[in-house]
Amino acid sequence: MRLKQAGSAAVELALVLPLFLLSLDGIIEFSMVMYDKNIISNAAREAARAGLVLATPKMVSADISAVATSYCNAFLISFGGVNTLSVVVLQSTPPDYQTPLSVTVSYTYSNMLLGSSLSAMNIPIVLTSNSTQNNE
Repeated sequence: MRLKQAGSAAVELALVLPLFLLSLDGIIEFSMVMYDKNIISNAAREAARAGLVLATPKMVSADISAVATSYCNAFLISFGGVNTLSVVVLQSTPPDYQTPLSVTVSYTYSNMLLGSSLSAMNIPIVLTSNSTQNNE
């Protein structure tokens, strides 16, 4: 009886392994999307904070954008892919007491692992985060 079932474990592994690897890829991709979303949220917050810090003269929009860009370049996971990042800074000119400073960071996340080989899953995900703070 044992001899007739000798190859059943290999057949079961061949049937289950692709499903297991696909679900593992989904877990890893989802984790990387959530990590990158957290990084762009922190970048927007840090850029807004840098623009509000008491300094003479106040930072201009290009400097605030550079803070967010350098933060994202340091911490985003892209595996050497193209980093499609955009930073939009909206502030009043000149920045006065209780005027808002808004920093919006957008990042296009493209699938890293198995998604590039599956055409249905090769849709880029646009992650966006906004931080609005008032000048004090």
